[in-house]
Amino acid sequence: MTLILALFLVAGSASAADVGEAEHIRLSGDIEQLAGRQLWAGVEKKFAELEKLGIEMSYDDLLHGAQAARALGNAQNAYDRLKVAARIKGTREVVDWLYTIDANYGQVMLIATPPRGITLEVAEVPFDPDQRICVEATAERIKKEGGFSGLLPRGRYTFAGQQFTVEPGIALRIEVSPKMKKTEGELIKVTTTPIEGTPLPGAAPEPTP
Repeated sequence: MTLILALFLVAGSASAADVGEAEHIRLSGDIEQLAGRQLWAGVEKKFAELEKLGIEMSYDDLLHGAQAARALGNAQNAYDRLKVAARIKGTREVVDWLYTIDANYGQVMLIATPPRGITLEVAEVPFDPDQRICVEATAERIKKEGGFSGLLPRGRYTFAGQQFTVEPGIALRIEVSPKMKKTEGELIKVTTTPIEGTPLPGAAPEPTP
């Protein structure tokens, strides 16, 4: 009886793995087609479904996911996916892209209490289209959510009326609270620290031959 149960469990596990791999192949194919048509919102949706499978993604999956994140203005997701792709295959395309992000973006955490009626403004709109989309998408996200944590292009910004400057290789934590102003005479709290686990310019992996 024990042997039969063990065989049943093994067969069930193998079947689940086969189903998961089949779904992976299907989603990867969908992502490939959508990416070819530059339908990046669709790619992002399929990529999210692929993540839920918990199966190791391919280099192409991750590259298309990074391209979708870039097109939708999410530099942090693009960067995270590129780092995983680089561990699989450090192509010149991926390594150069990581260098570009390292050299032009900084890590920020923007918190407002209460998170209502909060805006983000940039002193000078970036000329680079990827950076411009990132700023615009982040500003829209802050309008809806009242905060943000991720990568922003270098530059001078105003969050809930308070100015700050984003620099590559530096992490900023900005907290804005009218309550703090009334009770402590303080409206903004800024913490500047190195970005843990994030390579500085020049620290991206070397491309594989």
